[in-house]
Amino acid sequence: MPSTELLNAVKDSTFITNILSAPVILQQTCIQQIVSADPLKILDNVPDKLASYIPSVLLTSFSSLNVQLLNKKIWRPEQVTIFTLSESVLQGFTASSIKTLSVQKIKQLVKACRPRSGRSKVVLKESQLTLMYNMIKDDTSLAFADLPSDMLLYYNYDKVQTGSCRSYFSALGSADFSVLSSVLNKQSVLFSNAQSCLGISGYKLTKDQVGVLGNMICTLDAAYIQNSDPSILEYLKNCTDLSSAQVTAVQTLLTSGSTSYGIPSVWTQQTLEQLGGLSLYLKQDFWASFGTVSCTVGNITAVTISDDSFPMDYDSAQFDACLDSSFLTYNLAGLTQKVLDTSLQTIILNKLKQLYPSGLPESEVQLLGSTSRMASAADISQWNITTTDTLSSLLDSTYGVWTSDQSKAVIMRYLSVTGNTLGTAELNIIGSSVCSLDVSVLKNITADSLKSANALNLTNCSVDQKTTLYTIANSSYYSQRSVSSTFYQLISSYLGNSHTPVHRKHTCTTLIHQPLPA
Repeated sequence: MPSTELLNAVKDSTFITNILSAPVILQQTCIQQIVSADPLKILDNVPDKLASYIPSVLLTSFSSLNVQLLNKKIWRPEQVTIFTLSESVLQGFTASSIKTLSVQKIKQLVKACRPRSGRSKVVLKESQLTLMYNMIKDDTSLAFADLPSDMLLYYNYDKVQTGSCRSYFSALGSADFSVLSSVLNKQSVLFSNAQSCLGISGYKLTKDQVGVLGNMICTLDAAYIQNSDPSILEYLKNCTDLSSAQVTAVQTLLTSGSTSYGIPSVWTQQTLEQLGGLSLYLKQDFWASFGTVSCTVGNITAVTISDDSFPMDYDSAQFDACLDSSFLTYNLAGLTQKVLDTSLQTIILNKLKQLYPSGLPESEVQLLGSTSRMASAADISQWNITTTDTLSSLLDSTYGVWTSDQSKAVIMRYLSVTGNTLGTAELNIIGSSVCSLDVSVLKNITADSLKSANALNLTNCSVDQKTTLYTIANSSYYSQRSVSSTFYQLISSYLGNSHTPVHRKHTCTTLIHQPLPA
């Protein structure tokens, strides 16, 4: 049978029923023909119940995968290991998502969430991590390196054999210790166990001990930081937050001159860049230790920024040296309108952080313009965003595109204010950035809010996000169901990939009644 005819035949349920009862060799031959017809559409063309016959090697060529198609098909274990699911997909590990899986498949899914080079970390919540642990806690065949590092935070240490404790803490060192609930008191218990395992006594940690502890360093008291091997600074760069005492200890260690950064008198702008995220925590008195570059082009004033050629005469070093932080207080709008170079915009943000260490005031946030795009999600979490005016100024697309993480940080910072919700005004401001929000947040949108809002662009939304918004929209426009064409026009932007019966019914019905284009 020609491949083209076979592609049509496998769409017929009767043909599938017959082929499933045929000899295995015939089933394999059938799949070979389907695959050869169009290797790029294997997942679309191969029937779900025959997917196990797809050669594993052919599954390595996909740059992206449709998770819905994958879920429908029956796979062999060796085929499943070929798929590299993104960290964003693996974040969906929940009790409901695994309730129909076998124990073996759950173990494979847990292993898929382990740290891998070349892939961002799979970010999981405490409830997901404890669920994972409960699913595999009795399996002694799994190596610590095969498990998500964050899950090891909840591992029963009594099950760790003395000879394996170093391997356990080495794997645990990649974990994010901030996910632990403070009420569990796990951090102190974990370090106490590490002290026994690694032979730690006193406050001085060796380079080897620091390397094994990894991110656990973020939980240690200041005394450990300032007395340990200087390599501890490299691990402190990974910390999501440092206490005031820890910051003081970092500065004490840095200014001692015993670190790879040398004595303070030789520090330069490059030193600051090498310090990475640590520099964001350092106190005002620390900055005096840096060797300064003299301003030779001319101090930046209101007259300077009004010149049409500004800031062409300033490279990043001169811009940093000639821009006084206090000048920003009254001239931020003028600066952000003229300065479009990303390196100079970063300098503006850094000076603002020095000027407002406790968080950027709302009046300043509204004036950032395109400079705001240089901020990290962590930076944004410190901004004051309480009004729709500020939300609108930040999400104005004329100032450039936000990454998904950035737009999410902006919106969630706004929603952190008591009384702020995703109402009609907010939805009109957010627009397509709605796709950066978690489904749990989207579920809080009311039918009335969505009903009065402009149609949202859901192009970049996941299937779950689209389904959630479709459900709300369906409720919003329920009163229009009697007029199918009107209902279709209102809900069309929310149809997306929703597969609910009402979706199919109204899509088919209304399309029939749509006039043909002229």
